[in-house]
Amino acid sequence: MREDSAEFEDGIILQEFRKGFTLGDRLLRPSMVKVSAGPGPAKPEQEAVVEEQVISEISEGSVDNEGSTETESA
Repeated sequence: MREDSAEFEDGIILQEFRKGFTLGDRLLRPSMVKVSAGPGPAKPEQEAVVEEQVISEISEGSVDNEGSTETESA
């Protein structure tokens, strides 16, 4: 598995899920690991600002709608 990471450079093992084993020079079971893919693609500043605005509008809208209740009559 690979994961973007701002902390670690490309190729660094971040987490080991299953230990691997060798017998002499023979690989019996490979390890299962998560490896850093380096920093992810940088977002342009304008996109980041728009995303923050959308998230804040959504969260504000959900707070406004929590108190209202609607019932349908048949």
